[in-house]
Parts: sequence; structure tokens; C-alpha cells
Amino acid sequence: MHTLKEIYQDNEERNFIDPSLYSRYRVKAGLRNDNGTGVKVGLTKICDVIGYKIIHEKKYNIDGQLIYRGYPINYLVNKQPSDKIYGFEETAYLLIFGTLPNADQLKAFKDYLLNFKMGPVDLQYETPNILNALQIEVLKLYAKDPSADTDDLEERMMKGLKILASIPLFTFSYACNKVFKSYPYPDRSLAENILCMARGNDQYTFEEAKIMDTLLMVHADHGGGNNSTFANVVISSTGTDIYSCISAAIGSLKGPKHGGANCKVTNMFKAMFHEVGFTTDQTTLKKIANRILDKDFFDHSGLIYGIGHAIYTKSDPRALLIHEQCEALAKSKGQEEIYNCIHAFEKVVIEVMKERKGIDVCANVDYYSGYVYSLLGIESDLFTPLFAISRTAGWVSHHLENRQSNRKLIRPANVYVGEMEEIK
Repeated sequence: MHTLKEIYQDNEERNFIDPSLYSRYRVKAGLRNDNGTGVKVGLTKICDVIGYKIIHEKKYNIDGQLIYRGYPINYLVNKQPSDKIYGFEETAYLLIFGTLPNADQLKAFKDYLLNFKMGPVDLQYETPNILNALQIEVLKLYAKDPSADTDDLEERMMKGLKILASIPLFTFSYACNKVFKSYPYPDRSLAENILCMARGNDQYTFEEAKIMDTLLMVHADHGGGNNSTFANVVISSTGTDIYSCISAAIGSLKGPKHGGANCKVTNMFKAMFHEVGFTTDQTTLKKIANRILDKDFFDHSGLIYGIGHAIYTKSDPRALLIHEQCEALAKSKGQEEIYNCIHAFEKVVIEVMKERKGIDVCANVDYYSGYVYSLLGIESDLFTPLFAISRTAGWVSHHLENRQSNRKLIRPANVYVGEMEEIK
């Protein structure tokens, strides 16, 4: 008698789709066009991601841009006062409400988020993964909400703000095994509170809080086509509650091909350091890059994590912003040698990819973000939850936009390519 696992293994061929069938039936695998551009599936006023332009049906690579409500991310980061930290709060307000806040509006928004009081939190989960725990807690918010299923936009917005305020508290309650019912310093920024909760003290420098704020800002949104936001929008189109939509987005972000990539980069660097030390020698680093591509090093996937992006080609503006602050932080921590190795490897990999595959690639946001989190004393199991904390602002924004403007149920079609059984 075969076990159910064995029966499934014996029939695995029945689930295999020949990749050649996608072009035969003119179906876009992964919702990607043949030239690598994304298939257009929606309209949004929230965020744009630019890495190329199409002229006469030909793709031309350009410097990357990330636009929040018409403002380049570089402008939003660089406009921040040199003596204050509230960039993420201003960015989240911009994404959700559509305009930059004045002083009074920003204060009201910050006061709501950072003076938020949370109800009971059960830290006894069966799951070892923080992202799964966040999903559970978000769905518990639904259970406690007497009007959870309302389709009133203003009510949905307030529920979204409740989720935005709750997720950092959920994250660090679970990670530290200590219930945070409120923020330890409500008169400070979210970035500063995150450092305090992660470290268990308030001994941080202004520069550390600034770069944490930048990390939150650059992760806050990335258009409607990234997997977690698209999952959120697809589910939003059914008219279901906002808690279900945000929980689903968190589940998407958990995947190593999406939010979990920063951990992969960190582990790749550790393997490289173990193999060759903190070298900047181009020949040595080139050998490592080629071994990774040949599936002869690290996780044998053939992927160099943190390099390359579906849209950005010449540069990822998020990576550039983090990199600008990373070097100074590394020097202040006495890690200049490690930084130099990572930076040298970035340059080598770009050259190797051009030589071997003939393509232009750049470091993406994950290349430096994990390393910077490490410099800030944050454990790797918090990297993706920090991504979720930030991206919740974008998820809430896209959910509200969908419920207001895109009222049709998102219902794409598949082409059946299975066999027809002869029935006697």
C-alpha cells in the first residue's frame, strides 16, 4: 500500500507545465513580457517604479527612479531636516493621504501612531516565524473589531492606521518575548522606537536613527506590481476586510524571492567572508562570483543575491540612498574592511554579469540593507519583519485606492493544457 506522499510523487508529472507552452499559448509566465517588462494589470496614483523606457517597442535602460505620489524618493529622503527624524511618518502620510503634511497634520499623524495603545498579545505561538505570527495578530484585530467588514472608506483608513501602528509592537513583542502594549518613547520617531525595542535600551546615535529612518522610507512602497502589494490588491478587489488583505500581503512578503531576500544576501556575505576573508582583490572576488553563477558556491542556486532587479537596470535609487549612509556607519563601527569588501564585490559582480550574460544589472535594495541592519545591532530574523513594518504604509494605501477606484473583481484567466480523459 503506497502512502499518500508516494502516490503524489508517482503522479507529479501530471502537474508539470512544459515552459514552452507559455509562448505557444501566448501566456505571460510570471506576468512578464518577453523583454522582461511587467504586464500592465492596473492603474495607480500612489507609486511609480522606473528603470527603463520603451521607444518604438525597444527597451532602453535608464537610471532608476522610485516615485511616491509624484515625489522622487531621493527628494523625500534628502529634504529631511538635519536635526530631526520623522521621514517615515511623513512618507506614510504622503502615501495614504496623497499629499505631504503640514506641521499640524504631521503632528496629528505621529501622535496617533506613536501614542497607540494595544490590547492583549499572546506570545505563545506554535509558529517559529515572526511573519506568520504577524498574520495571526492582524487577523485577531479583525476578531476584536465590531465593524470589521465595513466598506466605508474613512473607516477602512482608520483600521489601516491601527494595523500600521500595531505591527511594530507585535513584531518586537514576539521577537523580544516581552509585550509592548505601547511605544517606549511616543515623543520620538518610529525609527528611534524601533532601535530602542530591538536593542532593549535607548543607547543609539542620531546617525543610527537617521539611517533606520531612511530604511523605513525606501521600503514603504514599490508600486502596485510587487508581489505582496499585488496580492493585497487582488484580495481587496473582492471587497473583503482590510485585515484579511494585509495578512495576505505579509504572507507574500515572507517568501525568499520577495521580502526574505535580504537574509539571503547576509548569508551569502558570511559564506564569502569565510571562504576568502575581507578581501578587495578583484581576481579573488571574481572567482567567487563565477562560482556562485556556476552553482558551485553558497546555496548552489546560481543566484547572486542582492544583484539585479526586474525593473531597475542601471541603478536602484533605494540601494544608492542606503549605500550613501552605509559607508559612514561602517567606519564609525570599525567595519571599514568589511564594507570595502562588500562594495568591491558589488562592482565585480556587475562586470561578471555583463561578461557572462550580456546584461546590465545593479545592486538592489537588499544588497546593503541586511548589512546595515547588522551594523545597527539587529538580528537577521528581524530583517523581513522590518520590511513588513515599513511596507504596511504602502499596503494600506493601495487597499484604499482599490476600494475607491478599482471596483471590479480581479479575475484573470488560465489556459487549460491538461489532457481530456476518454470517458466510456
